[in-house]
Amino acid sequence: MPENLQAILLAGGKSIRFNTQKTKLTEKICGKEMFLYPLEVLQRMNIPTTIVVGFQKEKILEVLTKKNLKNITLATQQEQLGTGHAVAVSQPLWNKDHILVINGDIPLINHEVILKLYNKHIKSDADISFATAHSLEQANDSYCRIIINDNKIRVIERRDENLDIEAQCCISVGIYIMKKDFLEKNIDKLTKSQFTGEYYLPELIQIASHEGCKIVTTPTSFDVARGVNTLAELWVVEHIKRSQLISYWMNHGVRFAISLNVMIDCDVILEPGVYIGSAVHLLGKTIVKKDANIGAFAYIKNSTIEENAKIKSHTVIIQSTIAANEIIPSFTQINGQISNKPIKKALPNHSHLFMGAIKDDTSIDSSHNL
Repeated sequence: MPENLQAILLAGGKSIRFNTQKTKLTEKICGKEMFLYPLEVLQRMNIPTTIVVGFQKEKILEVLTKKNLKNITLATQQEQLGTGHAVAVSQPLWNKDHILVINGDIPLINHEVILKLYNKHIKSDADISFATAHSLEQANDSYCRIIINDNKIRVIERRDENLDIEAQCCISVGIYIMKKDFLEKNIDKLTKSQFTGEYYLPELIQIASHEGCKIVTTPTSFDVARGVNTLAELWVVEHIKRSQLISYWMNHGVRFAISLNVMIDCDVILEPGVYIGSAVHLLGKTIVKKDANIGAFAYIKNSTIEENAKIKSHTVIIQSTIAANEIIPSFTQINGQISNKPIKKALPNHSHLFMGAIKDDTSIDSSHNL
């Protein structure tokens, strides 16, 4: 654990650009709520964390109550007035010499970025340190631009003025480490944005520059630090996350027929020798054991497939265990069963699932939650 460091995870915003009237932070990416990704990184690093909640905080709290989390405290942002305001409401809980602030909508972040930033911050005895990336996406105004001239740093919102994107492509990605005394001295100096009426944390960088404070930056890959502010960005990030999962399992002996159309959740476990067919869905806490074969278009959720089992195409398996060496024929549905007991056989009648392909003795209505 980085010594004398605490974290503030920002999870209180209104998610306006999602246009769903719901908090984006509980949207699932590969089966896990978005804000849990950076939170679990902090948990693995044993960094005590304050989560700032606000808009639809009950949804955040509902997720948290289901998790076994340690060293977590909560601060409530009653009115959503920007990232700077969110950090300010957590001030009564500041009790370490150095404070890490991280956005809750950065699901691809890893501990290496935080550790690198922390080590550089401590070694340089910086007042404020922050992670940067480079982005040429002109349509994206979610990030502030960092402009350095004559050893002075200027922080500008994308909407503030016309920018030369190629020359001014450095952005702040929403990860900061600050000395507590610097933060206490300057948090109330933030000014209200003329465009949104909110207070933004990146302004602290400019304040530090004007006051001659020590500032340190650490570059990182834009993909690692991608924020999620729209449904289109959610789609991009989920594709990246799924690719990471599939690449991991390939490196551990799992073969995918066509990896581009497989849906896989982050809690799925696959053993060496497993074969995954085209367009398979592996969801929840599914476990597929050694040398099992999953046929194309199979849908498996919260189930265990034992060694050398063969699951034929267009099969639905939910909350079930399939025994070793078992062969499950195509167009079979199994729900809540253990396959060393008699499995209900597929009937010739057609169900609406998979375009009317599946039917068994267990009826399924259109409201069934797969």
